[in-house]
Amino acid sequence: MKRILMREMPDPRFQQGEPGYKENFLHYRDMIEQAIRVPLNREKGADIDEMRKGIRVLDAVDRSKDNVLELEDADWEHLRDKVKVVPWAMIDRRFVEFYDDIMGATDAVHASRTNGVAST
Repeated sequence: MKRILMREMPDPRFQQGEPGYKENFLHYRDMIEQAIRVPLNREKGADIDEMRKGIRVLDAVDRSKDNVLELEDADWEHLRDKVKVVPWAMIDRRFVEFYDDIMGATDAVHASRTNGVAST
């Protein structure tokens, strides 16, 4: 079992109350859904097995409680594989933090793994 804190991260370029503050939050829920919905092979598309695996992850996201996503190891492996290949739209430290949190998930919940600058 892997547990991932479903974080919400503000964009440091915007202060609370400024225009764009709320619109530029990154939500792990949205990022996981985006990663799962993109086929591993974008040219070929997703087969039924990949769809079933993705639906299991999305169902787990819907069931998450207390901002913690719990995934069976096989479901986490599928999410991990998807996150490895997802094309992100821009360079952002928060994407790196998300990636590191997914890759390094364990049975314990971690608030954050890295500062998004270096990986080990």
